[in-house]
Amino acid sequence: MTLPDTETLLAAAGLVVTAVLWAVERFLPGRKRIGYRVQMDTAIGMNPRDAHSLVQLRLLRRDQEITDATLALLRFENDGGKDIVRQDYQEPLTVEFTGRTVIGVEVPDANPPDLVGMLTRNGGGLRHSGGRLVVPKVPLNKRNHFKLLVLLSADEGSGGGDGSRPSEVVVGGFISGGRIRRNTQRWGPRKLSLALGGVCIILVGLLSGLLLNRQTVVVNAECATGRLTVDGSTAFAPPMREIADQYEARCRGARIDVAESGSLSGLGRLSKAGTSAPGGGPAFLAVSDVAAPSIYRRLEGRRVGVILLALVVNERTGVDNLTTEQLRGIYDGRYTNWKQLGGNDLPVGIVGRDAASGTRRAFETTVLRGSEPGTVSSYDCSGKDRDATARVTRCEVNSTGSLLDAVGRVPGGIGYAEVYAAAKHPRVVGIRLNGREPDIEWGGQRNYPFWTVEYLYTYGQPEDGSLAAKFRAFMDSDTAKNILRKYRHVPCADQSAAPGSACHS
Repeated sequence: MTLPDTETLLAAAGLVVTAVLWAVERFLPGRKRIGYRVQMDTAIGMNPRDAHSLVQLRLLRRDQEITDATLALLRFENDGGKDIVRQDYQEPLTVEFTGRTVIGVEVPDANPPDLVGMLTRNGGGLRHSGGRLVVPKVPLNKRNHFKLLVLLSADEGSGGGDGSRPSEVVVGGFISGGRIRRNTQRWGPRKLSLALGGVCIILVGLLSGLLLNRQTVVVNAECATGRLTVDGSTAFAPPMREIADQYEARCRGARIDVAESGSLSGLGRLSKAGTSAPGGGPAFLAVSDVAAPSIYRRLEGRRVGVILLALVVNERTGVDNLTTEQLRGIYDGRYTNWKQLGGNDLPVGIVGRDAASGTRRAFETTVLRGSEPGTVSSYDCSGKDRDATARVTRCEVNSTGSLLDAVGRVPGGIGYAEVYAAAKHPRVVGIRLNGREPDIEWGGQRNYPFWTVEYLYTYGQPEDGSLAAKFRAFMDSDTAKNILRKYRHVPCADQSAAPGSACHS
């Protein structure tokens, strides 16, 4: 073995120093970090001095005149190295505009777009009083950001109308294990990281050229390579697909295919894959809205979340609330027209799920307290073309999306689905159940009855280091939890936020 030459030593030393500087800048102040920048803070000139005798302009908002108005545009972003969840906020973000009063605030830009709804929702969104603006505790994955456009007026005697620069903007708040800091326009943390990263790349190239065939491989502890199939619940497929995409983005060489054949169908496919797998567990996971039947003795499940479900009706039915007793009357044929329940004169059209659906099992268990009638009187949900003697039109579909499509198409349609998907579907409205609405912030309440626990099943214990084991562990990460919250699910990894003991075995 020969000693490294001078050029190699210098390149290696430069790489180490640059990497240390980058790590100190990036991680030492706290991996949880919110950066903010005041991108604009300017007066709105409404009275032209040279033409004041000819014209006078006024700025009105909701028929109220605003004097000495200013506009401020602020950008907030997660520029640290770790995702930020609601529990990380010990004190919410606040913005103080000294010498000014907040008139209104809008969210002109956000990534992801779902942040807009979190920031502006009624009862829990942006609040302002006087010159103080309070920002709700919204989760921010790495590189997520949002902008706030604030309209202000100068307080009397503050001198805001003389054309001088607007008063100072002060941002406050406190993050556990992190910090909030102002990013300068000229040399922000991202540009500094990019600059140091560029130097690192140059030095790595130099060092690689000097060492020729020597390679350094950095392995992420949470990553594994290979191919994995996740199958089961159609209601849980959208967040699972997004979580899988995030894992693949972090872990090159991993491929995760998400199918949605239904909860019980997914459990059956996992059992079959495990039986035929040579010498160990298969590269297969099953997601189910219900616990696996006792016949699947080799399957081992973990509770990953509480999924909120909703009764949905076609927007033309004219109802927005039903009791569980009224629902049982609809499904056993006592009510055949919506006018019997205070709605419009339309025949009831029941859209059900097939026997493989875990959502159907949850509906039967928590709401109907019995089996959903098995008579299928319609092939396409629009009329009794299969059984003309049936009291009510009823069809069955095999997925959440198909159910929502059918309810939206049938004027008197009713069905059940996962809350997030239902809220985004046209011509379909969620209804209150016993006067209650599903809410992710429900904590320990049991007053809303329609929810279920989501299980992630493996065939026995997956082998340590396998893609199945690594991905199962990734379900407890901050990234996965934030995605579950986005879809209005309650992560079981945050057991304090789960309803009662639902996430405990």
